[in-house]
Amino acid sequence: MYERILVVEDDALVRSLVVLNLLDAGHEVHAAATFEEGDAKLSEGGWSLAVLDIMLPGGDGFELVHRARTRGQTFPLLMLTSRSEVYAKVRALNAGADDYLPKPFDVEELLARVRALLRRSGCASTRPVNILQIGEYQVRLDSGEAITREGSLMLSDKELSVLTIFARFEGQPISCTDILEEAWGSDAFPTEKTMDSFISRLRRLFEVDPENPVHFLTLRGRGYTFHRVPDSAHYGEAP
Repeated sequence: MYERILVVEDDALVRSLVVLNLLDAGHEVHAAATFEEGDAKLSEGGWSLAVLDIMLPGGDGFELVHRARTRGQTFPLLMLTSRSEVYAKVRALNAGADDYLPKPFDVEELLARVRALLRRSGCASTRPVNILQIGEYQVRLDSGEAITREGSLMLSDKELSVLTIFARFEGQPISCTDILEEAWGSDAFPTEKTMDSFISRLRRLFEVDPENPVHFLTLRGRGYTFHRVPDSAHYGEAP
């Protein structure tokens, strides 16, 4: 059984990068961007661990910790914040958090703390999950289930094939011809307009702003390139 981890973080870049690294570590990861959304997801239960920011729209992580513990939820809670003052750390721990990591932080330290918390709580398995994270959205490449800008839906076989190709060659230029041949096969006769339609569809589903894509990029005269997170991201820096 793989671990279900919730990340509550209002900074879209930090949230995406935390989620991405936890997915790469083999966990099932869900995310929330506000206090209200985070509290609703926490109350669902079934979590192995939650990573909580302190400063959130509509409330703070201290109150999320308090509410989780008041509900009798005992899974580990790891708090992230740009606030490194001693009183904030003490307040987090007194509220019921299990650990505290100030920003900016090293990804390896975050993963090590997550592993330690899961180990101490008796949830130490990390069976890989076939999930592709695209910013704050995600796709199960084995089943086609996707969490998208348009909500939860099932992707078609062709959409999954194209996404699998992009994931395999992440960060590299991929020609339209190569994608068409691999996804459709040499017996089919798709055109570049077919690929353009697919790219438009993927942008509508997985770009926060489809008119200004950061994940599915067109390389003039060369094809396309794909990034699960924006290529210029600087991880964990406080604004």
